[in-house]
Amino acid sequence: MKKERYIKICPHCGSTGIRIPPAGMDIRMTQPDYCESCHNRGIFPEIKESEVAEFKKNLKKKS
Repeated sequence: MKKERYIKICPHCGSTGIRIPPAGMDIRMTQPDYCESCHNRGIFPEIKESEVAEFKKNLKKKS
């Protein structure tokens, strides 16, 4: 059975170009994830790679 891959996606624009900054020495020094397309910052959800197209389609409907 093939294991499903998960990928982070921007909930604002649907981009999968997410930069995950390196963690600091302490949990208080961590930086939020960063979307390279719309420059949104925060904690982004991880979805199955096979569901990316459906996520983007639903995102456009809400706009």
